[in-house]
Amino acid sequence: MLTDSYNNIATYLMETFGANFIFLTILLSTVVSVVYFVVISYFITQMDKRYFVRKKISGDDSDQNPHATSMNSIVIYVTNIAKILVGLFLLVCGIAMLVLPGQGLLTILIALSLIPFPGKDKLEQNVLARKSVRSSLNWIRIKANKEPFIFD
Repeated sequence: MLTDSYNNIATYLMETFGANFIFLTILLSTVVSVVYFVVISYFITQMDKRYFVRKKISGDDSDQNPHATSMNSIVIYVTNIAKILVGLFLLVCGIAMLVLPGQGLLTILIALSLIPFPGKDKLEQNVLARKSVRSSLNWIRIKANKEPFIFD
């Protein structure tokens, strides 16, 4: 029964799209997956090893510069918008990769680190509580000769 279904699907695809289209689709998917893994690995290796250590919440905003010019504030505003857009894109890709080939949980974790929202730290810690996520993150860093992440 399973081989009949497979044969029916293969025949339908070959008749509808042709062998060249199917080959190009498989090739493109493979290339995109490899490039994506390289880009995600680069971002993971560039993060500080203490990035996932919980930050103490303080009431003061001592890190803000009172002498910032309006041009600096515009650049900061545009940078924050770009970070949020990239984070949303990565979040959608990560959710899709939960059922498609790819590093879904790692992509979601990186997306969550870029998007500011209430409860962000708790959600990040929930994803990081998975041993598979921690070991994947540290495996990538070790392969790049970087120190492993320090987690809470």
